[in-house]
Amino acid sequence: MPLYLHINLRNDNEDCVVLWWYASTCRHLGIGGTSPNPSVVEAQKRAMKRYREWDRFYKRGEFFGINEEIHLHVLPGENAFVVNVFNLSDQTRTVAGSIALEKMGLDARKRYDGSSAWERVEDGELKVSLKMEPWSAKVGALQGL
Repeated sequence: MPLYLHINLRNDNEDCVVLWWYASTCRHLGIGGTSPNPSVVEAQKRAMKRYREWDRFYKRGEFFGINEEIHLHVLPGENAFVVNVFNLSDQTRTVAGSIALEKMGLDARKRYDGSSAWERVEDGELKVSLKMEPWSAKVGALQGL
């Protein structure tokens, strides 16, 4: 995982797939380039606000990849993690996967509340399933209670 990378957002889309991909795969970002599409710029501003709320996960969290398209950034001391899901194809499709909480150093006995309906914990396992548009990204967070 690169420590620092400068990324160009000129060609990103409204789902901010470029921004979220690099946020999920690099510890520290340098961001440049402005899309000519105002709706993409607004979407990127919203995404950056969310990224700043969760940047401790991306900068200090432990990375787990369920597969190429589902990334987790875990802070075991907080019993919390963020989930990045990507559709890296030009077709609408369902992206799915699962992982045991214990594998991520999390307490499987706790109840975890998530920010999105497509991420849930059942029987000590995180389960992700989401129908996604082409070249899209979704992000959510879960906290153990």
